[in-house]
Amino acid sequence: MLSIILGLVMVIGGLTGKLVLRGTESGGALAVLGGVLIAWGLYRVVSAKKQKPSADQSAEPPDEKKG
Repeated sequence: MLSIILGLVMVIGGLTGKLVLRGTESGGALAVLGGVLIAWGLYRVVSAKKQKPSADQSAEPPDEKKG
């Protein structure tokens, strides 16, 4: 989640010209790097949600009644 927020700040700052990528003095490069951070953060959020079982799908099968 932090990478998504940081990526948004980098994209906005780079596109407005308020921030630049150190060493290149390029706002566009910072915006691209911010976009990569946003994509990485979204990938991590989606993959974490896929790994958690939902409430409907419990990890253990229900016990069968013996009669």
